[in-house]
Amino acid sequence: MDLYKCFLPCVLLLVVVSGAVSDGTVVNGILGGSVLFNVSVPSETFQITWNTNNVPIAQAFTTGGSQCLNQFMGRCELFMNGSLRLDGIRQTDQGEYTVTAQLQNITIIETKKLQLNIYAPLNAPVLKFNSTYNTTPDRLVGGSNVTLHCDAGNQTVLTYTFYRDQKTICSEPHVTCRDSVLIFQPITENDSGTYNCTIQNPVSTNTSNSLQLTVIVPVSEVTLTTNTSDSLVWPGKDSVSLRCSARGTDVSFSWNLQGAPLPLNPRYNVTNNSSILIISPVSATDNGSFTCTAKNLINNITSNEVKLNLASPVSDVRLSSNTSALLIVGEDSVSLHCSAQGSAVNFSWILNGEPLPQSPHYHITGDNSPPNSNLTISPVSKNDNGPFTCRGSNLANNETSNTLSLDLAWRPDRNIACIGQPHNQNLQLICSWPGGQPAANVTMIYNSVTEINYNQVIRNLTSNNNVQGSILTCNGYQLGKTSNCTLTFESPQSPGHKNDTITEVTEGGNTVLTVNLTSGRQDRATTFSTQVLPATFSWARLSPNPTPIQDGGKFKVNSSEYTSSLHITEVTKDENGKYECRAENFIGSTTFTFTLNVEAKPVSKSGLNGGEIAGIVIGVLAGVVIIGIIVFFIVKKKNRKGDSEWLSDSNDIGTKQNSSVKFNKQDGGTAEASFANNVPDEIDEVKYAQINFNKKTNAPSAKSTNPEPVETLYSDIKRSNKN
Repeated sequence: MDLYKCFLPCVLLLVVVSGAVSDGTVVNGILGGSVLFNVSVPSETFQITWNTNNVPIAQAFTTGGSQCLNQFMGRCELFMNGSLRLDGIRQTDQGEYTVTAQLQNITIIETKKLQLNIYAPLNAPVLKFNSTYNTTPDRLVGGSNVTLHCDAGNQTVLTYTFYRDQKTICSEPHVTCRDSVLIFQPITENDSGTYNCTIQNPVSTNTSNSLQLTVIVPVSEVTLTTNTSDSLVWPGKDSVSLRCSARGTDVSFSWNLQGAPLPLNPRYNVTNNSSILIISPVSATDNGSFTCTAKNLINNITSNEVKLNLASPVSDVRLSSNTSALLIVGEDSVSLHCSAQGSAVNFSWILNGEPLPQSPHYHITGDNSPPNSNLTISPVSKNDNGPFTCRGSNLANNETSNTLSLDLAWRPDRNIACIGQPHNQNLQLICSWPGGQPAANVTMIYNSVTEINYNQVIRNLTSNNNVQGSILTCNGYQLGKTSNCTLTFESPQSPGHKNDTITEVTEGGNTVLTVNLTSGRQDRATTFSTQVLPATFSWARLSPNPTPIQDGGKFKVNSSEYTSSLHITEVTKDENGKYECRAENFIGSTTFTFTLNVEAKPVSKSGLNGGEIAGIVIGVLAGVVIIGIIVFFIVKKKNRKGDSEWLSDSNDIGTKQNSSVKFNKQDGGTAEASFANNVPDEIDEVKYAQINFNKKTNAPSAKSTNPEPVETLYSDIKRSNKN
């Protein structure tokens, strides 16, 4: 029982102390103010005592009565729940306080410590700045180290906080906050703004004055750019914009051209705080170097140089060739080049005052430097002698070059020709190699006589000259090339013709007898040939009696200088025999003979031809079909008295009637049958139908008028009963 009485008060005391104030609790008090140590003890508590620094402060009994002791008399109050209030707090009141609870009959001392801190209310601090440069807050140099000091005097301050434009800044990487000091390492342009600081202790907070900082950043990174880059700028047509950019504070810009201040000119317009220069339009005088200068209170820097890529007009257009040598048409090639001064020059080509025509042997190149500046002609032709010109043009102007003509040469179209031809009852010898440029040198050699001329040599021979078997030689030379031919003169010849040529023709047919002379016109170089001059022709019949043949009737003669033909139509036996064609020219004459054999016309054999036989067969078949039809419709089955009974009573119109079948055509005809009109249907009738056919012999004559004998055939026709 005694143990229980001892344990219970201890528990109660622990509850009171732990429920009111924790051990080591700090209580903050304002100097001159009041502070309450708030605790709670149970009703069983007999005595409560407060001490500080082992000096009693107050004492109270739960049965009644309390008192403040020592220096706390008159400025404290102890409540029955154990709470203690101190008034008129002095700085000396700061310290550790202990509360003890005592139970009746049993004394339990439980010390609970509380710390009382005394703070005075804070006055507003003063924000100051310090810089490594001799500057003021409104002209701080960017890049320098700047320190701000939050000066609170001798006040007890637990916390300093710095603000820029009402936002804390101590977390920024270039800022260090150390108690009452803010350090910029270094300060930047972005640090411009309004600053203040706040101080704080457990009982009060206060804010400093505002400090305006203006950070001036030196000019740097001055760059000049243009909106045209490397593009061509055409004077009088284009406009251009130059932009000057720089880092720094309160930067102003100025412009220079060729190192001198930009002159006043209505074409020059500056905007955007003079950082942009617009030139509209660009002039040829703007071909210098542009610069801009950026400056502020700290420094100034000049930009890079920008030179406009001004286009220039076309000038000094020149046309040249890669060769001045003689060019052979169809063999050589040439290259023409057009050059010019100016910007973005494009070239066009002109031949004989007209645009160069489309042709596969013209090749225009030069896509890069510059376009269309080269003309290659491969190979040259006769029309390419010129004059050629080229025209250079750009957006500013155009200009035409000098003229240029090619020195062309070409070879004759063919090889040299050896010719002999009649001329006014004489013979004309010709060595000809025309068409070349320059003219070819032609040499004629005839009967040991040599003649030389350009392109052609002509020599006339009279009829007194013996030409038979003589030789004409022609030699040609042009541009290093030679051509030769040789010609031997003979009387008319026809190598393909054999004398007494036999021609066979059937009587009544047509035939043609032809003589072709060999022409001696040879154009191939180094060719030996026999010349046959143009000839006149005459035809004659040699047998049975020599008779000249005139053009007309059955005979038709067609002749030219080197050929003649005799056409004979509807040949009869009378045209059998020999024929002669005489060809005569300046050198002599030649006779060509023919033998014409006329064969008799074959006689047609007797007998039927295929058409006639086919007609007979068709006629017979047609007759059989007709008879079958008649039998089918006439013969019907009826009641009969006997299969072989003939109709013979008096009621019959006739017991026998004939039906003749006659063919209207040679190979066929119609069958006709007649019956009594009143024959009873039930009576069967058998009648004869007579069929006549025209017989044909095996070999009828086309002109025969004798009729063929008629063969009569009979056929039983039975009439059947009606159904």
